[in-house]
Amino acid sequence: MFFAITFYILTLKHALCDFALQGRLKGDNRKWVLLSRKGLLHAFDHLVGTAIVLTVMNLYLQTNWFMVPLIAVLDFILHLVIDWRKNIIVKHYGWSQNDRQFWVLTSIDQGAHLSCYLLYCWLLYLSV
Repeated sequence: MFFAITFYILTLKHALCDFALQGRLKGDNRKWVLLSRKGLLHAFDHLVGTAIVLTVMNLYLQTNWFMVPLIAVLDFILHLVIDWRKNIIVKHYGWSQNDRQFWVLTSIDQGAHLSCYLLYCWLLYLSV
């Protein structure tokens, strides 16, 4: 049951960080650059959000506390790389939000992020 709850809360965190919080990042829009300021700040939002979610869940689970920062840093890295690859493809093909291919790729991007959350839940519960 806690696995499903953790996955659900990580999904809510993802919606908050990927949509609500990302809109506040102004300025440099070179998302195809791996270490762009905007990309790093966006990935950092996910690191903080994941750390909060897993800390709260770990109060109940009492897993190995080392897993919380480990998974949060993993989320930072994977989120940064997944978004970077998506944006390289978008730039390469010159796609915009008006193109169907952009939305197909965005669906793949979101599926990759959700798959990461399954991995994080698995890693967390493996350490119980």
